[in-house]
Amino acid sequence: MEAKMKTKQSRNRMTIDRLKYYRHLGGGAIECIKSRLSKKPKPLCFSLMVTSKCNCNCDFCFWKHNSDKEDMPLEEIKRIIKEAGELGYLDSILWGGEPLLREDFAEICKASQEAGLYTKIATNGWFLETNPDFAKYTDLSFISLDAIGKAHDDIRHLEGICDRVMSGIEYHKIHSPKMRIYICCTVSAQTDFGQIKEVAEYCRDADILLYFTVNKSNQLLEEAQNVKDTELETDQLSEIFVKIKELKKQGYPIRNSYYFMDYIIAKKNYYECHWPQIATVIYSNGEMLQCYDRKPFIDVKNRPLKEVIEDPVFVETVNRCKDCKLACVGNYALDASGLWKLEWSAIKSLMEIAIT
Repeated sequence: MEAKMKTKQSRNRMTIDRLKYYRHLGGGAIECIKSRLSKKPKPLCFSLMVTSKCNCNCDFCFWKHNSDKEDMPLEEIKRIIKEAGELGYLDSILWGGEPLLREDFAEICKASQEAGLYTKIATNGWFLETNPDFAKYTDLSFISLDAIGKAHDDIRHLEGICDRVMSGIEYHKIHSPKMRIYICCTVSAQTDFGQIKEVAEYCRDADILLYFTVNKSNQLLEEAQNVKDTELETDQLSEIFVKIKELKKQGYPIRNSYYFMDYIIAKKNYYECHWPQIATVIYSNGEMLQCYDRKPFIDVKNRPLKEVIEDPVFVETVNRCKDCKLACVGNYALDASGLWKLEWSAIKSLMEIAIT
C-alpha cells in the first residue's frame, strides 16, 4: 500500500495565537470611529524609531542624512512605551536606522509586549542571528529584501546581506515559530519585475509573507535628492503593480491590500490622508516630525505622552494633515486613511489580509 504524502502545514496558518491580531484590527476600527467623533485625535498605532544609525547605505533612505542624532536611552524609551499602552495604543512598530544595532533592543521589544501592544519590528536582517532575543517578544517582523543575491547587496550597499537575511530567516523559522515573518520589498528604479518575481518565489517557497513598499512622494527634499532618483514614474509603477496584483491572485503570499494596489494601478495622485491621526511617529531623539517636510514640531523627551498628544500643537498639526496635497504613496498611510473614512473597499481588502 502506497504511503500517503504528508502535507506540511504552513507556518502562516490560522492559530489561536493569531486571535490577538484580530483584536488588533477590530480594535483599530473601533478606535477610528471614536477618534472621528472627537476633535482630539486618539492615535492607535505607536511607531518608534529606536535608532537613526544603520549599517546599510540605501540610496532611497530618507533617514541616513540624520544618523548623527542622539538616540534616546533605554529607560526613556521604556517609559514612553509603557505610557502608550496605558493610553490605549494597540500596536507598536519599532524601527530605525537598524534597530538591531542596539544591544538592548530585546528589552525594548519586551517593554512593548508588557505594555500590551501588538509588537512589530522592521529590520534589514543583518543581525537576525547575532542579536536574536528580540523575537521572544515580537509578534511580527518586517525584513528587507529587494532582490535575490548580489542585486540586493548592491541596492543596500552591503556585501553579503542577502545571504545573512536568508540565513536569519531560517534561524527564526526554527527558533521563533510564533513570530510572523514578512519580507518587505521596496519597489524602485533599482529593481525590475523579474527581480521582484524572484523575491515572491522565494517567499512562497520559504513559507513566509511578502509586503511591497514604495518610496514615492511629491516632495523634493534637498538633503535626499537620491530618493527622487530612485523613484519610478507613475506609469512604470502602475505597470509593475498590475503584475504584482496578478501574482497575488495566483496565490503568492503577498499581503498588500487590493485597495492599495488598485490606487497605484489607476495612477491616482491624491487621497485624503489621515495617517497622523491614526499613528504617532516618534524619532530616535524623541522628536515628532511633520510628514511633509520632516521637520520637528513637538518633543516627547522628559514629558508625559498623554500631555504631548493633548497639546494644541499636536492636535492642530495632525488634524491639518487631511488637507495635505503631497500624495505620498505609503501603503500604511493609504490603507489606514481608507479605514478611517470607513470605505468599504479598504475594509474589505484589510479583512481579506487578516483571514489569510
